[in-house]
Amino acid sequence: MLIMLHNIFILFLLTSISAEEENVLLTEVFTIAISPSTFNWTYEGETHQYVYQASLLDAPDLPSWIKYVFSEKHRKGFLYGVPPNRNKPIIPLQIVALNKKNYDTKVAYINIRISEKLNPAKFEVLLKIDNVNVDDIFDVERMDNLRDIFRKQLWKDSENDLYITYLESAIELGARKPLDPEQEEGIVLRLGSQSPFSLNLKELEEEVKPLWKVPSCPRNFKRTSVERYFRDAGFALDWCAFRLIDPNNSAMHHSGMKENGFLRDKWETITKNTIPTRNYSTDITWSLVLPIVLLIILTLLLSFILCFYHEGISKEEDISGSTQTSDYDKNVLENSKTNQHMKLSPDTTLVSRSHTSSPTSTINRGVHCRPSPPPYVRPRFKPAECGADDVTRDEKSWYC
Repeated sequence: MLIMLHNIFILFLLTSISAEEENVLLTEVFTIAISPSTFNWTYEGETHQYVYQASLLDAPDLPSWIKYVFSEKHRKGFLYGVPPNRNKPIIPLQIVALNKKNYDTKVAYINIRISEKLNPAKFEVLLKIDNVNVDDIFDVERMDNLRDIFRKQLWKDSENDLYITYLESAIELGARKPLDPEQEEGIVLRLGSQSPFSLNLKELEEEVKPLWKVPSCPRNFKRTSVERYFRDAGFALDWCAFRLIDPNNSAMHHSGMKENGFLRDKWETITKNTIPTRNYSTDITWSLVLPIVLLIILTLLLSFILCFYHEGISKEEDISGSTQTSDYDKNVLENSKTNQHMKLSPDTTLVSRSHTSSPTSTINRGVHCRPSPPPYVRPRFKPAECGADDVTRDEKSWYC
């Protein structure tokens, strides 16, 4: 229902707004020039005085198959592309122009009418040209020089129906931007015709086929037998990208396979119900289980290491303790044997050694080194016979 209302609204705008009509053909590159005269302005000599912005009517951007480029060389903007096979025959566009000098703004409307092309191309030649920008192909004279190389030299049967079936900047297809800002970016294009490939094109393909393993060749990397035709016309080709495309891969084949429907080029919002919900239970489980498992493994590993290390220390202590005990027992046993020997045979040095300053006594001593007391002898003396002089004469004679 909403789609029908939208289509009715667009048809109402197309009928109520005056717009320029541009007829384009399927499988053929079209170009639409945007200049100050489109908005009834006059060019005043400044290149960047006017700024253009093109978009689909009632949409923020252009369809994917329409590209816009501004050419400082031509002082114009260009819309170009290849229309797909659509059921919608009219594509409404709006172009907003700004005069940067006085900030005047104008809007222009263009209706692109898509028509079928009679006798579309079945055979195509893919070329990559390094020294050309996209806006250079919009120069009619230079484009005719490129077509003449094929129509007069390499593909003479395509003289009546040779046209461009594809055009794109090499930068948009993934090529590197040149280091020199003034150097050309390069383009990739296809030339198509209903006529089969000539023998010259097939021989040229066999000549450059060994280069296909290289994605891109630098300039002057390879010079082919037909190099002079392109050099004289001012084109430097990348022969690593040269291909002959058969009818199964031609522009008409791909155009018929594309889906129909005008609203495919419009951005459609999505509803909340169509947004998938993510289950975080698995993430939470992994975020909790994994650290715990790692912690348990590390704890067990550390426990085993400490246990084995403790057992090794215990074994070493037991061995050293038993060694010390045996040594101690040996020492005690030796000391006890020495003491017993001393009891049985006393030391002669102790017996013979004097404990006083008197001469060594010959009296036998006991085991405990204590001499036996002398036997008591009653003194024999005569008190009447002994006088005082005799007592003083010999004090020791009283016990003799």
